[in-house]
Amino acid sequence: MEEHYKSTTILITAKPAVPQLKWKPICQIVFIKGGREVIKDLKLDLDYLTAEQAERAGLVFSKKWVDAGKPNLPKL
Repeated sequence: MEEHYKSTTILITAKPAVPQLKWKPICQIVFIKGGREVIKDLKLDLDYLTAEQAERAGLVFSKKWVDAGKPNLPKL
């Protein structure tokens, strides 16, 4: 899942959390200006029953991280 939010792009994927057979979100905050630069990899230690649930949770968490201004995001 990819979403443009404020001056960033949030990339969310999910991977199986073996052996529990649940899913973990993988979150990257990306700043785009002449190319992509990953400014933060966020790790969540939460498991979800489906990949879709993990991606939605990762997106919500990532947006809150961006809103908090951590770190000071580059200005366009």
